[in-house]
Amino acid sequence: MKSSTIISFLALALTSDVAFADEDTNYITCGSAIKLTHVENNADFFLSSDNHRMNGSGSGQQLVTSNPDGGSSSSLWLIKESHGKSPCKTGESIAYGAKIRLTHVSTGSNLHSHNVRSPLSQQQEVSGYGENAAGDTGDDWVVQPTRGSAKYWEKGEFVYLQHAETGVYLGCTTQAQFTQRNCGHNCPVMDHLEVFGRNSKDSFTKWKTDVGIFLHK
Repeated sequence: MKSSTIISFLALALTSDVAFADEDTNYITCGSAIKLTHVENNADFFLSSDNHRMNGSGSGQQLVTSNPDGGSSSSLWLIKESHGKSPCKTGESIAYGAKIRLTHVSTGSNLHSHNVRSPLSQQQEVSGYGENAAGDTGDDWVVQPTRGSAKYWEKGEFVYLQHAETGVYLGCTTQAQFTQRNCGHNCPVMDHLEVFGRNSKDSFTKWKTDVGIFLHK
């Protein structure tokens, strides 16, 4: 099956909020296409990207935001092995402490961070980087539990995603939201939240996955 066909299929499924999962397992796995959700003030925001760039601020790389529209196909990410490593086994459960990449299905860029200030909150910028999933070690993230002693990343459980290279945690908040005032009248990400790298673990850096196309052995 061609990659474009796979992407179209995944996008269609997630736009409809359809989740394909093995009822006998609760784990997030390699090769799965997932939506990452941040919850704040009883509202859901979904890690998202497209081909927009924040001109005049930051690195100018592909913009990553948290989108309040859960039906958008732009919030679909593919779980892969870390940069330069052999491909992980499709359907293999992701252990806490594992280093992974998240590749944006629609654009082929990787979730990335580096020592550049984010445009709104002036924390560390998070961007989409690379083409056709090619990138560098700035694309690697470590999955950490927020509680308990479970061994594997579980569906519906909150996790922290720590940037392997710089140590910051993936985060967002309604306190850093794109508006007409900070993004212009034709802002392509109006009402989205800025996604940033944060130095500490807190409520801003919790994410969960309960919607996706989950592959199992």
